[in-house]
Amino acid sequence: MSGSAFPASPLAEGPPVLLGTSAFGQDERSFPVYDAYWEGGGRAFDTAWLYGHAYGPGCCERSFGAWTRSRGLEKEVWVLAKGAHTPECLPDRVEVQLTESLERMERDGAALYMLHRDNPEVPVGEFVTVLADLVGRGVIGGYGLSNWPLERVREAVAYARAHGLVTPSGVSNQFSLIDMVHPIYPGTETSNDPAWRAWLADGAVPLYPWASQGRGAHALADPAELRTGPLAESWYSEANEQRLRRAREFAEDRGISSTGVALAWTLSQPFPVVALIGPRQPEEVRDSLAAASYRLTAAERDWLETGTGALPTR
Repeated sequence: MSGSAFPASPLAEGPPVLLGTSAFGQDERSFPVYDAYWEGGGRAFDTAWLYGHAYGPGCCERSFGAWTRSRGLEKEVWVLAKGAHTPECLPDRVEVQLTESLERMERDGAALYMLHRDNPEVPVGEFVTVLADLVGRGVIGGYGLSNWPLERVREAVAYARAHGLVTPSGVSNQFSLIDMVHPIYPGTETSNDPAWRAWLADGAVPLYPWASQGRGAHALADPAELRTGPLAESWYSEANEQRLRRAREFAEDRGISSTGVALAWTLSQPFPVVALIGPRQPEEVRDSLAAASYRLTAAERDWLETGTGALPTR
């Protein structure tokens, strides 16, 4: 499969979301969710070599591959694959894990391939050279960087330009209405700060944020549960609790779900965003797809985040 043969980017057509596959290592659980997503117009999926590793290495990629084959969609789905995860975040392990992922999914390429983590001990040029070579050979349509700090991403872009290599096609860090106050997993990074937002606004590299709907926090029965529940370590702050309350007020006023408001906020940024979403049930998929077309005004977006002023009127 050559790079030109990959399906169009989700930025170009269809809802600007990617359905995460990390929760689906069994066909009986994954197929109904994937079917609902496809029937609703979703065409892009987020996969990774590591998904399902704790309870069956490769099971999530195999189940996704089984679904695409059973539905005859191998050539139509747009796939973001990730690999070279710590402790194997090394240049000579990039293609090894990519090959394993493609074999599990029974695919001959991925539209976009990202390093799942960074290794600051490795010069960025070594990673860029390996990834650009994969693009040149048509194994992947483009490459990106997941959970990388801004300084290293800037350096990667600069290195590629200076050496006449293809530049990164995306960054996948955490980003949502509520801030990740403590890393969910070791080595994870957020792009939810002024420096990142200013850089992304230049439009050089789209953001593919994970946990884009706040990791389920907006579905809590009471926002106060954020203080003491299982989400507290990574998500609790007074500011975040208040954002949950404003999202709920906004949802009631606009007639959409709070989780849908969170997705609309992520997609309404002044820079390119393709959000990774993680619904676990078909009805949750339909809710997310409905919200994916909802866009906030700048005033609505800022009020949800900062609470300045009153709820903007329609």
